Amino acid sequence: MTKPAKVFQRAREAFREQLTKRLEAAEPLVPENVEAVEQQLMADEVVVASKALKKVGPSPHAPGTPYFVRQTGTTCMSVSLANGLISLGEPCLLEDPENRVSLLADDVVASTSSFGKPGEYRSVDDLFKYLESGRLKELELAGKRLAHDYRVRLTCSLIDVCEALWTGRGRLVVQRRAHARLAFAIDRKDGKALVRVRDPMSASSTKFDHVDLTTLRTEFLWSPLKKLPRILGPMGLPKLTAKEALGHLDRYDTMENLGVDCPSALVYRAEHAPRLFSPPEKAS
Repeated sequence: MTKPAKVFQRAREAFREQLTKRLEAAEPLVPENVEAVEQQLMADEVVVASKALKKVGPSPHAPGTPYFVRQTGTTCMSVSLANGLISLGEPCLLEDPENRVSLLADDVVASTSSFGKPGEYRSVDDLFKYLESGRLKELELAGKRLAHDYRVRLTCSLIDVCEALWTGRGRLVVQRRAHARLAFAIDRKDGKALVRVRDPMSASSTKFDHVDLTTLRTEFLWSPLKKLPRILGPMGLPKLTAKEALGHLDRYDTMENLGVDCPSALVYRAEHAPRLFSPPEKAS
């Protein structure tokens, strides 16, 4: 394990310790206190991630100035995936971005389920199924195949996202309020970590926005408590002990396919993607 990898691993362990302490202090976890615990944990993770990024120093990944393509219709998620592949240096898309991004987005839409989704909108779960099906290996875009295969891994970990962006191995696609965006690099300005974010509704260009880690954690990533805020209440569980809550969270960590519950996923080249715990479902 490299020195930076050890730093991020220690950050994950530190946050796990803080998570356990927060849950034990709040015990039992009930509908009345779960939101406050969730907010505390988000703030805790931002602190831990910020310290890790400060310790590893400037990113060795030079993001350059990738040319991103604007979405058409409601293809924000599919186009954000394609823009992510552009930022990962995919030659096929770099050669003809306007045409081939549109073709790739159309194929994602045609190859995945439209059930319960507006227009051509798709979820990160759809991207997971699409890429795991091996579709990219057989896909031709205007007479050319992609040079690499890719995968997504659903995540709610700010630390995992920071490591993926810092190393340059991963990109983050997120859905928020029925709109998707791409996070593709980490910069440092005045000692503060800032994440480059591309909104696919912007005109095709090299332009992007910056968000800080607090915004990324609170506005884009899934809750650090995952499904727990939703399963507590009159129609679910009345309360959870710290041990029970940790058990649920550990079980969710072994589930790659969480449907529309998880709005955030890391995109990797296939050879860099973390292994799966279980076989994926077939694309529909």
